[in-house]
Amino acid sequence: MIEVKKISKSFGNNHVLKNVSADFIPGKISMVIGKSGSGKTVLLKSVIGLHTPEVGEIFFDNREFINASIKFKRQIREEIGMVFQGGALFTSLTIEDNVRFALDLFTNMTKAEKTKRVDFCLERVNMANTNQLFPAEISGGMQKRVSIARAIVLNPKYLFCDEPNSGLDPQTAILIDRLIKEITVEYNMTTIVNTHDMNSVIEIADNIYFIHEGQKWWEGGRNDIFYSDNKELNEFVFASDLYKKIKDIAK
Repeated sequence: MIEVKKISKSFGNNHVLKNVSADFIPGKISMVIGKSGSGKTVLLKSVIGLHTPEVGEIFFDNREFINASIKFKRQIREEIGMVFQGGALFTSLTIEDNVRFALDLFTNMTKAEKTKRVDFCLERVNMANTNQLFPAEISGGMQKRVSIARAIVLNPKYLFCDEPNSGLDPQTAILIDRLIKEITVEYNMTTIVNTHDMNSVIEIADNIYFIHEGQKWWEGGRNDIFYSDNKELNEFVFASDLYKKIKDIAK
């Protein structure tokens, strides 16, 4: 479980996060939504330690993070898997080398043990037998699956995904959503997803946090979002005519 307690973050006179609190639960997918510039990416980066809030507390399974030592923060980061917006694969490395990268960096496993773990993770994301290919030789959706394999290779407790469906066609995006859902439940991970994709929110979100002008403006489940009377949330969710029609049906 990750607990965020009343954190605030500023850059100069720009107050990006203002007194934000949230609880992220193991085995559940928590989605953070909001307009561009709302503060949701700064929230994600603050939780993983890329930004340091001026005020507030963050706990990873009751372990205080913000004021922890560099050594202790590194230990927690070794329990974190990241899926980046663009996949962020190393283009000069093979698929196998990309997935094995964290094992080389953080473990003392033998070469045979690393190979076995890489093969397992690639099979888990339906990318078996692609070990010797390079990222440029596979599709964008396949690259995202490889990035998920890399994210889970250390068997993390916590999974962070930044716009995992960015640049994908709708059908591939659904496959990525379902894969994230499956591994979250299977490994009981605490999963946090930053997204603009309302299809993903409706498909797999367990908990939703709507960030507006740096504040947590609304929270609830995907079954609650169509019934909210929150003006700013409704403007964000129902910007699409499709979701306006869904809300009318829900009424």
